[in-house]
Amino acid sequence: MDLLGLLSMSTLALAQPSKEDSVLCYKSTIKEPITFYGNPGDIFTLYDGSRWKVANAGPFEYVPARYRNVLICPSEQVLIVDKRALSVERVRS
Repeated sequence: MDLLGLLSMSTLALAQPSKEDSVLCYKSTIKEPITFYGNPGDIFTLYDGSRWKVANAGPFEYVPARYRNVLICPSEQVLIVDKRALSVERVRS
């Protein structure tokens, strides 16, 4: 391998974000309540058993959902439902 090839490989390695900066999101489904509206203060449970509360900050979000598939990003405290992002907090039991 020539020097240019080595330099380009090391540049790619340096360009990768660190794991501390990565955002972990995963797909899940809202288990409870049966109908989720996304109001500030609403508490909901995902099928993985984790409990979350819609944060008080921000505007009212009307997101009626029945067994809705969602994307949850715990590191960013965001729930994405139908292209709408809601600020959430994890509820500890």
